[in-house]
Amino acid sequence: MKLPIIACAVVFAFAAKGVTAACNAPATQIQDAGLGTLLTGKMVCAVRGGDRWQEEHHSDGELWDYKRGDGHPIDPRKKVGTWAVSGSGANTIVTYTYTPGGTYSYGVWDNGGGSYSFCGTGGMDFTVKAMGSPCP
Repeated sequence: MKLPIIACAVVFAFAAKGVTAACNAPATQIQDAGLGTLLTGKMVCAVRGGDRWQEEHHSDGELWDYKRGDGHPIDPRKKVGTWAVSGSGANTIVTYTYTPGGTYSYGVWDNGGGSYSFCGTGGMDFTVKAMGSPCP
């Protein structure tokens, strides 16, 4: 009788952590200046469940939600917080501070083929593209 309960607990624990993120080999962790180079001046496109992110990473550390773009009468882009890279080697992280909202930090791994993973609590897979146009 305990086995089904334990199995369900394990499934829910993995679902809550964002198991789709590839945060170990064969993926490669992006470290040091490489993380800033990957994100600066780029749009991060991420999907987890029914949620979707399109966030512009400006070179001055500002973080903008693209939404439906400039000039959209209902859902225009707007500043939502800041982002910064810190640490070194295996401890290199990107930290997002949302206004209002909270602060979230992730290691980033390169899955190959243009796919990356935010690794940490609530991690998810994402792609990177040039700023200024919506994510696919």
